[in-house]
Amino acid sequence: MSCRIYFGIFLILISLPFFSCADSETDVVSASSTVIFDFKDNDSAPSARLAVFLQVTNEVQRTESITVTNEETGYIWNISNPGIFTGMNKKYAFSLNLSAPEGENIPKGSYKVKYSTADGEEDEIIFLVNYNEKLLTSTTENFKEFLTNASENIAVYDDSDELLFMGKAKSTWKTNAAILKDYRVADKKRACFVTPGNTVICMLPEQKLKD
Repeated sequence: MSCRIYFGIFLILISLPFFSCADSETDVVSASSTVIFDFKDNDSAPSARLAVFLQVTNEVQRTESITVTNEETGYIWNISNPGIFTGMNKKYAFSLNLSAPEGENIPKGSYKVKYSTADGEEDEIIFLVNYNEKLLTSTTENFKEFLTNASENIAVYDDSDELLFMGKAKSTWKTNAAILKDYRVADKKRACFVTPGNTVICMLPEQKLKD
């Protein structure tokens, strides 16, 4: 699935408080993460990705790279030219698709992020990852058993996977026809379940809106 689809998830996250470990006046003031479980079908276990978000105080356009290290396993992700976003008087650098090495899972626990700018400035910050490991082998039938107080949202896309809507389903959307009335170019939808603090998001398989 393309990064454009996951970007809709990012739009949910940026309005919420971030976990901060900064103890001085630095370029990076906070860091947060989300484990994304992506169900391709109803019978298979999901794939898992880690999304990382940094709120920065400098000109975010100067961002050059982010290096994410899991303290326990030593896994390292080097992200050149990470995504940047400015909105609501806040600035973010982010990466949405960090995968574990083949055959391994996204580690839980402490991670360190090194943030680097184009003019050589660097800063480091810590964030934590936590999720129920039973999600790794779950299916669409039982994944809710391993989530706590998750809220259901809906993502609507056109036929090129561009995101048209992300959030709580409108009260009028009782049928697919009602969604198509509001978004005529819509082609598919996905239900997504988000835990408090956005630590985990489960994306269910896509469903066609048109016969």
